Parts: sequence; structure tokens; C-alpha cells
Amino acid sequence: MDHRLWTMDYGPTIKSNWSIVHGLLSMVLLLTLTACGTSGTPPPKSSQHTPPPSSLQKVWEDPEQLFKEARKNYRAGNYSVVATALERILTVYPKSSVVPEAKKMSEEIQTRLGSAGVKIGVLLPLSGSYARFGEAVLDGISCAIGLFDPCGSNNSKTQIVVRDTKGSPSLAAQEVQDLVEKEKVSAIIGPLLSTEAPGSAAKAQALQIPMIVLAPQEGVTNAGDFIFQHTLQPQNEVSALVQEATKEGLKKFILLYPNNPYGKEYQLLFTNELMQTGAGKVIATKSYSADLADFNSLIEELKLKTVARVGIFIPDSYKEVAEIAQALEMAGIQGPKLFGPSRWYHPNLLSQKIANLDGAFMDTSFYPDANREATKFFADAFLKTYGNSPAWLEAFAYDATRLLLNALGPNINHPSTDTRNTLLAIQNFPGVVGSLSWSGQRVSKWPLDIIAVHENRFQTVSHP
Repeated sequence: MDHRLWTMDYGPTIKSNWSIVHGLLSMVLLLTLTACGTSGTPPPKSSQHTPPPSSLQKVWEDPEQLFKEARKNYRAGNYSVVATALERILTVYPKSSVVPEAKKMSEEIQTRLGSAGVKIGVLLPLSGSYARFGEAVLDGISCAIGLFDPCGSNNSKTQIVVRDTKGSPSLAAQEVQDLVEKEKVSAIIGPLLSTEAPGSAAKAQALQIPMIVLAPQEGVTNAGDFIFQHTLQPQNEVSALVQEATKEGLKKFILLYPNNPYGKEYQLLFTNELMQTGAGKVIATKSYSADLADFNSLIEELKLKTVARVGIFIPDSYKEVAEIAQALEMAGIQGPKLFGPSRWYHPNLLSQKIANLDGAFMDTSFYPDANREATKFFADAFLKTYGNSPAWLEAFAYDATRLLLNALGPNINHPSTDTRNTLLAIQNFPGVVGSLSWSGQRVSKWPLDIIAVHENRFQTVSHP
């Protein structure tokens, strides 16, 4: 599966919250900034021998503009620039109007860092096109560690050291080495992008540091026995969907899929799953342009006459699924059982009431309304903390962090081999996505939640 992320249809919008981002930086800046007093004469500027970063040169003598640059670089993930700007303000301009905010940031850093016993490295894209996904993961990790109430108080004595990969495979691999050799982290979470995963995993294996990769890149754990992967594999989705189709009594299937790598992969996986399990047969297959699909013509070309007890598998996003369901209605075709992968699960799928969607089912990478104690606690605490409901990225990051905290335990000087062995031994862990275990390839596995549309609402599928 050669996708950077599972899907760009992320679900509920990630809400930016400056106070949250402000707090998250405290995990990243691993230098202690000590503010000077509010009185006294600033040291002469000539005493500052180290040249400023190029982005700060024009504002180097202006503390207000320096702080603006610090805030801008905050959001971009350029933490070393932020640290330099803050240190300059606090040590050279103690009477500036921005000092209270800069000092508050400094104090927050000291409070958050405290006297941590264990460091966990984090590799995420915090600038560029994938920044919002990286920020979502960081929210999940922060909740797991308990940085913000009501997710919990920071009693774990754990620091996270966050590095911005900027979407660069070479930078991601270099940051692995820096986290291990300079920051002395005990384990690493990330990277998130599939393009960054192979090089980062190879570097972590060479340095023998446990790493839980969040990217969906297949085969990434082949790098070695220190590499784990918490992800949703396409094969797992297809297997779960075929099992549900069997429970629904479906034996005949129609495949409608987009003519792109994602659609082709799922079409092949579904066909192979039917052949290997003997769960049914495909009676019609049709691909369509992923960009300009004419679903009305597509339905006409299929010349469907009867669709009773027929399942239509559509490996696409909720937008296309809704349009296909409408096209079936317009053609007067009723009764097929529509189903597909987790890209279906989105509130906008139900923005219009479409008869052919009633009874449709899908798997989910994370279902916040699942009847599990861990899931309910996480969904409720996350909503109260961040002001928005968690989606699959936050959930996966939350579970990955809890798995590592469980493996690391209170032992500050944990040998990496012990961490790896303890992590590997974890089975049936109460994750928020479900009961987690490791496969023989150290890839997470859990019973996927299957949900269906009933009266234009999502609900968990249950069978007698």
C-alpha cells in the first residue's frame, strides 16, 4: 500500500487551539530558558556573539517582532528558531512588553519538562501539506501522557521530544539518529508518512531503539525486530468486510471501484478474499474515473435487473458512495446491500437521506461510540480537553503511546532490548480502537468495528 496516509478524508475538522499548541511546544524545546529580572540594564548587544538564524536577522533588534516570529514558527514547527527568539527576548530585552508572555512560555516549559524519567521521541510532519495530520497525532499522544486535564495529570514522568520531519524521508531518518544519540530517548513513535517509514525504520533498527510506526507502508517491520507498526492494513479491512457480508447472507457481489491505485488494490484484495474463503462470487465489475465519474451512465452500463441479496462493494470515499447510491435510486434500482472500507465513515455520508444507504455497512479504523470502557473514556476526555471529537489519527496515537508507556514502566534505565521484549509480549491490550495484539510481523491487530446505516444514523452492527 503505497499511500502517504490511509486517506485524506479525515473526518471531523481538527480545531486549532493556540493554548493547546502553546502547551505542546513545551514538550519540544529541551532547553531551559531562564528569564532575567524585570529591572536592570540589558547586556550590550555586542555580547551576543552567535549570529541569529536567517529568518530572525531582520527582527533581531526588535523584541515585539521577535515574538511574532516565535509564534509564527511555533505553528510551522520550527522549534529551534522559536527557542532562539525566546532566549533573545528574555535575556536581552527584559523590559519589553512581550516579556510576560515569553516568561509564561518559559515557565510552562520548565513545568512540563519537570524531572522526567523517560523520554519518548516523536516524528511527525508539523509543517507543510501534512501538518494538520501531524498535529492531530500530537494531540493524541499528549492526551495519553496526560498533559492537559481532563485527559489526566502528568504523573508518568515522561517527556516527549517532538521532531518535525517536514515530509522529508532523509530528514526523518536523520532525526531518528539525533533523538537516540543526542536526546537519549527510550523509544520512538512515528513516522506518519509512508514515504518516511522505510528509512526511519532502518535507522531505528540499526540503533536498536524500539519504534512504533504509524504509517501504513506495508513491509515496514521487515527492517527488524525493534520495529512495530500500529496501523490499519487494507487486507484486514477486506477480511472483516467479507466476514460481515457472509453474516448478512450475501453470496453475489458487484464491484464498483475508482480507477486509481487505491481502488485497484482493494478490488484485487476483495476478489482474492472471495476466492480463498469461498465466501461468494463476483457477478459484475466496473471501474470508473477517479476524477470525473458519471455514475448515472455507470449504472446504466451495468444493466442491472435484479439486485436482491446482492452486495455492492465500493472502495471509495463517502462522497462517491453517496453519489452512487443516488444514481441507483434514479435508475429505480433498490435492494442492494452497499458496503465498503473505513473511508465511508464520515458524517457527510448521511447529509442527505438516501434510501439505498439504509442497511449499508462499513468497517471503521476508530469508532468513538463503541461500547468499550477505554473508548468511552478517551472520547469523552479528548472532547473536553480539545473541544473536538477524536478521529482515527488521535486514537492510533493515543494507543501507541499507551502501549509504549506500558512497556517502559517506571524503570528509567530500561535497556532497549527489555523494552522491545516487553512491548512484544503485550497481547489483548485494552486499546481505544479495540483489543490490541501483535501479529508475528509485529503489526497491530484487533477486531474491527463494523457499523451500519439505520434510519440515516450510524450504529454498531450486532448479530444474535
